[in-house]
Amino acid sequence: MTDRQSVAPEPVSEELFEEAVSWHTSLREVSFGQSSGSDGDLIARFEAWQSQSPDNARAFAEVEELWGRLALPIKRQLRQAGQTDVPPCKPAATRQTIAKPRRLMRFVAGAAMAACLMLFVGFEADLYPKLVGMFDDNFIHAEHTVETSTLPDGTVVMLNAGSSVSVDFTANTRSVDLVRGEVWFDVAHDKQRPFIVRTKFGDVTALGTVFNIRSDKEQVTVSLEEGKIAVKWAGEDASDPRNPNSKPDITLLAGETTTLSPEGVGDRKRFDRIATTAWRRGKMVFYQTPLSDVIDVINSYHDGHIIVVNPKLNNLAVSGVFRTDDINQVIDAIEGTFSVRVVRLSNYMILLV
Repeated sequence: MTDRQSVAPEPVSEELFEEAVSWHTSLREVSFGQSSGSDGDLIARFEAWQSQSPDNARAFAEVEELWGRLALPIKRQLRQAGQTDVPPCKPAATRQTIAKPRRLMRFVAGAAMAACLMLFVGFEADLYPKLVGMFDDNFIHAEHTVETSTLPDGTVVMLNAGSSVSVDFTANTRSVDLVRGEVWFDVAHDKQRPFIVRTKFGDVTALGTVFNIRSDKEQVTVSLEEGKIAVKWAGEDASDPRNPNSKPDITLLAGETTTLSPEGVGDRKRFDRIATTAWRRGKMVFYQTPLSDVIDVINSYHDGHIIVVNPKLNNLAVSGVFRTDDINQVIDAIEGTFSVRVVRLSNYMILLV
């Protein structure tokens, strides 16, 4: 072996690596029938570019290797679902064009590909409410805006972005299943048919009241503006007299709030009306809220997806009042307040690194 052969080649330049990523994405679009131009011309231009220099071919091979490592877990899932490949995700230029450290750009490129895969995995969950709404007139879903509907009995229902409910009315009952998200109810009065909202942790029963209910991962929060409601836990120990800690139900009066969780019904408390009702006025209110939770809220209003790539950022505490129709305002505030780098792959995919 000669000395020349024993020396590892110099890594490809950052500019060349980014160019290879662009070629890789374009070629994947061709394989999925998404190319907007002539496929043959694109392939010919790629082959010409690749043959111009060994470095070009090496850069492309490096991108392919990176994509293969990231796609492997997803390909396993696709094989189980009867599919064979991972669809492409098209990158765009980032907002910053200055020279970047090589290690960071490699990290961002890998994170971008991983983000594409994460979005693909979550696509089915996002598609579900849309499909159900197409075939079920009793299913109401708010995509990325607040939606208001009037039910057959005259009850007004306002859904926050990303929220879904399923309505089940009969001659004797009025029932609404909170599938996910946050909903405000102005319930029409009907003594003969109590109005019941069913959640994953219990039921809320009203006659003629105004209340807000929000379903999070670990609990459901009920806040009463007017009237009176009964909050009943649906846990296995709800009616077990041997459990001294069980609190199966509670009655709320106007201005009070409580929670439903796997542990039971929470205590009655007063709530901040301004913060609780802010979403109905087009505002997002955060007070010492973890960044991960803030991003979850923002994504419900955003047509695309914002991903926190660096897990160390998840617990950063965010405070402020922001407009729901101006996502860039929130992103700019986060970038200007914390040591967070914002990479805009497109208007629909933003990474926080």
